[in-house]
Amino acid sequence: MAAAVYSAAVRTLAAMVCAALAACGGAYRASSPSAGGAGSLSEAALPYAIVDGHTGRTVAEPAFWQRLEAARAVCVGEEHPDPHHHWVQHTIVTHLATGAGRRALGLEMVERSLQGIADDLTAGAIDEATFVTRVAWADRWGFPWSLYQPILATARAHRWELRALNANAALVKRVARVGVAGLDPVERAALPELVLDDPAHRAWFDGVMRAMGDHGGGANMPTPDNMYAAQVVRDEQMAAGAADWLAHGDAIVILAGTGHCNDGAIGNRLRRRGVATALTVRTVVDDGEGSVAAAITEGGVDYLWVLTPPPAPPTPAP
Repeated sequence: MAAAVYSAAVRTLAAMVCAALAACGGAYRASSPSAGGAGSLSEAALPYAIVDGHTGRTVAEPAFWQRLEAARAVCVGEEHPDPHHHWVQHTIVTHLATGAGRRALGLEMVERSLQGIADDLTAGAIDEATFVTRVAWADRWGFPWSLYQPILATARAHRWELRALNANAALVKRVARVGVAGLDPVERAALPELVLDDPAHRAWFDGVMRAMGDHGGGANMPTPDNMYAAQVVRDEQMAAGAADWLAHGDAIVILAGTGHCNDGAIGNRLRRRGVATALTVRTVVDDGEGSVAAAITEGGVDYLWVLTPPPAPPTPAP
């Protein structure tokens, strides 16, 4: 598989590994447009087409929206620092915002244990600045709040609930270090139901990790099995949180990394929990060098939202 296919997932998983080992400082930052400034999402708009992620065929936009409107869960993947990806998420949430029934916005960015803070923001008991401080957004997530604020504001304006979905970071770190078998009984009790033997998903994960180079067995690195288990804990926790909410809600849009928003990750794990209409969407910027073909070949998502950047300006004559 071409290296371009892995770019978003590699960065997401690299960040996960660094967090699990407490070995990396800093966080990715949006580089363009506006470096995460207030206008970054509107500036990130680009012409687009919707493509069937399984067949590669162009999908008529009305048919795409019809399926999303009917779905109980839509997982919209992101490369965390990329404003173009967040513009797509905002466009989808804006389109679905007026749908009937009880709806929610699910967030990888906030651990499930912090749900009470999300509830306070939904209820208007706190403002956005207080929410950002109380969930320790800058430290626990690290990517600019300005990339997410318009999405949350749109959801809140239409009375959507906010659902904190991510797994406890300390538990994920423990799984990466010692594996599921090495957890104590209290830690094991905190895990969601896990499926660790999906061969297609494991093959995808191993391919991503190979693209990173040597990723296991060293003195300061977790084993491949433990790294995979840590990834699955996140997938399963987010799927479980969304499914729990859907037991009494009507529909949820999930914002999560590209590596989480695919059929082998959150998609199938939602379906296993009885959410039959769970769709996955991945953003691809057509780089003119095979990024779209690579994404179609990789598969694993229902839809590709293909963005077309403007042509590069001509190189000035010497």
